[in-house]
Amino acid sequence: MASGYVDLPHASYNEWKAATIGNEYDLDGYYGCQCWDYASLFWRNVGFGAGYPLTGNGYAYGCWTLERNNNTGDQFDLIYNLNEVKVGDIVVLDQGRYQGDVAGHIAFADEDYSGGNTMYLLGQNQENPSASVGYKVTLTIMNVSKFLGAFRYKGWSTPPTPPTPVGVTKKHFPWVLRARKLNQMRNQL
Repeated sequence: MASGYVDLPHASYNEWKAATIGNEYDLDGYYGCQCWDYASLFWRNVGFGAGYPLTGNGYAYGCWTLERNNNTGDQFDLIYNLNEVKVGDIVVLDQGRYQGDVAGHIAFADEDYSGGNTMYLLGQNQENPSASVGYKVTLTIMNVSKFLGAFRYKGWSTPPTPPTPVGVTKKHFPWVLRARKLNQMRNQL
């Protein structure tokens, strides 16, 4: 188990997942390895200070309901609709997911949401939840009917590359323009 901050690879969601799955992280020293500790580890790795994501009340659901705007900085986009959740988004679930759940949950989407009440989430303290000691990082199918919102890390978003027109390269571009002009002149004759 790692206590405190650990610098981990996070250039992509898959890199983050490979570096953390099966491990345990307790960043704040309270109640063992909780879901918030795992989220906090990511926020720290992308440059936020200790104590992020803020909860406002000590519970995971507060990351969204009370502090979502403070938790975004310039590094996250907010996702309000479950239908828009993509791989790597950090999903926040409300309390009441099961009998006695007062904390809610925060974990990474391991798939694009495709409908229904369940999806695979990568998170800590989710397979065998314990309020006192927590549980290691696992990939688990979870009920997402209590979805509140999600944070999308901008560092994992890559804009699509515009397609290059077939047969046109930058090197030959002036020649293509000249050829088009000659064809137009010939068609006018």
